[in-house]
Amino acid sequence: MNITDIDDKIIIRARQNHLFNVFAASFQSGIDDEAIKTLDQALEQFLEEKLKSQDLASAEVKAKLPDADPKVPMHFSAAKIAHEAITDLKAKVAFGETTEPLALSELIEKTRDVVGPYLDKKDGHGVTEHKIFRDLAAFWEKDFLGDMDALNVLPADILTRVSEYVPEVVGFVERIVANGYGYEVDGSVYFDTAAFDAHPNHYYAKLEPNSANNLALIEDGEGSLGAKLTGKKNPSDFALWKKSKAGEPSWDSPWGKGRPGWHIECSAMASEVLGENMDIHSGGEDLAFPHHDNELAQSEAHHSCKQWVNYFFHVGHLHISGQKMSKSLKNFITIKEALARYTARQLRITFLMHQWDNGMDFKDSAMEEAINTEKLFNNFLINAKALIHEARVNPPAFTGKHQYHDSEKQLMAYFTERQTAIHAALCDSFNTPNVIRELGDIVNRANVYIASRRPTGSPVNAEVIAKLAKYVTKILSVFGLTGRGQDLGWQSSGQGEANAEETLMPYLHALSTFRDQIRAIARGSGDAKEILAACDRLRDQELADLGVLLDDREDGRALVKLVDKEELIRERDAKLQREEEKRLKKEAAAKVQEQKLRERLEKGKLAPEDLFKTPEFSKWDAEGIPTHDAAGEEVAKSRRKKLTKDFEAQKKLHAEYLAHTSK
Repeated sequence: MNITDIDDKIIIRARQNHLFNVFAASFQSGIDDEAIKTLDQALEQFLEEKLKSQDLASAEVKAKLPDADPKVPMHFSAAKIAHEAITDLKAKVAFGETTEPLALSELIEKTRDVVGPYLDKKDGHGVTEHKIFRDLAAFWEKDFLGDMDALNVLPADILTRVSEYVPEVVGFVERIVANGYGYEVDGSVYFDTAAFDAHPNHYYAKLEPNSANNLALIEDGEGSLGAKLTGKKNPSDFALWKKSKAGEPSWDSPWGKGRPGWHIECSAMASEVLGENMDIHSGGEDLAFPHHDNELAQSEAHHSCKQWVNYFFHVGHLHISGQKMSKSLKNFITIKEALARYTARQLRITFLMHQWDNGMDFKDSAMEEAINTEKLFNNFLINAKALIHEARVNPPAFTGKHQYHDSEKQLMAYFTERQTAIHAALCDSFNTPNVIRELGDIVNRANVYIASRRPTGSPVNAEVIAKLAKYVTKILSVFGLTGRGQDLGWQSSGQGEANAEETLMPYLHALSTFRDQIRAIARGSGDAKEILAACDRLRDQELADLGVLLDDREDGRALVKLVDKEELIRERDAKLQREEEKRLKKEAAAKVQEQKLRERLEKGKLAPEDLFKTPEFSKWDAEGIPTHDAAGEEVAKSRRKKLTKDFEAQKKLHAEYLAHTSK
């Protein structure tokens, strides 16, 4: 693996960070008018250079245009954040609140993206110390390698850094020049693409011949500090060695102080380790031209060979909402952020479910599919281990009959077909999406077979299940989804072997506690309900906390499974939470019913014959239903009908009241 730690972007970022850190450190105890002036000038320059605007209002208009360059909204966001921070700092200066180091530091930090380029333009020419540039690269190298380890990516056997191979780079360039494919201009050395292309054994831009004259791609490949280099014979010629300017690190060479070009770095380091030919070279699909085409040309010119690389793997990009993830656009999710939401295995499954050379959107629906796929494999492997273990420690009774019938034959025939399909998929440009689907089909068919045994009580053929489970484990191991060397199942890698006491004591303690509880019940009440409750506690609490799942079956025997402890506890807690929510809901409903009952009883205290004994009426019949209103007029027939209905309702309420109070 090559580590690029000498590069135009690294140089610029290192200078900006260094100058900004020095600037910010000078205001630990306060900020003055001169610092505010610097911040204002930096924001003004940023708006003008990055957004071609005079103020934030016009910049915002540009940022919201539907056809705006993707970087415009990013630059506007940086400018807005810096403007708000500068406004707060001005207020603090005005009110004399400039002595809070933490708050001050946080505000100044918000201006980094704006102030860094300003300070670099003003003072960047004076930054040349190698350590400043190397420290930035070393920080991100360590961060990257840590992320790779967290994703269960095996480390490279050999890791090379450009800063450690500069003499080899110089020698590599010298050989190219000596072979007639390089020339010097004012301390810089360029590759002569025309001379290379003219040779009968060579061909420039092998990978993307249609891009050979794409000046935009060529300039981008030369880097922001060298895209406008002059003196080249041909527009497609590229820098092998760049004359260092002020503010850039430099090394000695036959052409004077300079530094390696970007393309030459990989060629020189790979050739130093692997020789004059390599089988496989990988990289992002955007690197095919000019980077990899330039690597091929300069390496073949150096080694005088026709083919330096046999196969290129150009991988697709991750996208967010259909747009390529990019640090320059700040539309990315970091590996650490992804691992805070998902496991390394789930991320790897997501990638495996997409063809490696196609782009893919990183989105919740894709991750949900990967999580479901993980559960499918996980449940099968756990069941398989449990069934195999059970068959070993508690084999079925001898009957003089075999266990390899039509269902087993059909399952094994299907398994053989899927193995053939998986081999074909891997041979077809590593078609991992098809492999994952085929593995899922194997698991689903095995699950159907296992389920078919439950109603009949017939034993599962553990040998057949072991065959399938070991194969599934093998393929998942190839994909880095299991612990290395795992024969069956996918326990996470890196788990150390604990001594027997540490391993067994938690389980023995759970068993001992359960025994004590059963003995106490037997000596006391002997109540079967209490015994069953103790069994449930053992299953749902003590064993669950140890990652042991007891799967109850129709025949009364439990299938013992070792599962992920955290996942089992989460499922148990979720179940308890659902039960608690159900209990609270039932309790709330009971309270509502109780309140309604109290209201009915309160209303039912009044005897029905007294319901209408009010000044509203003057005469009543024998039951107490009004016949005449207060003026002595006879109650209308329709109204009397309603009053009778109300009377009957009160009669029922009063009867309920009497029945309740008599208890």
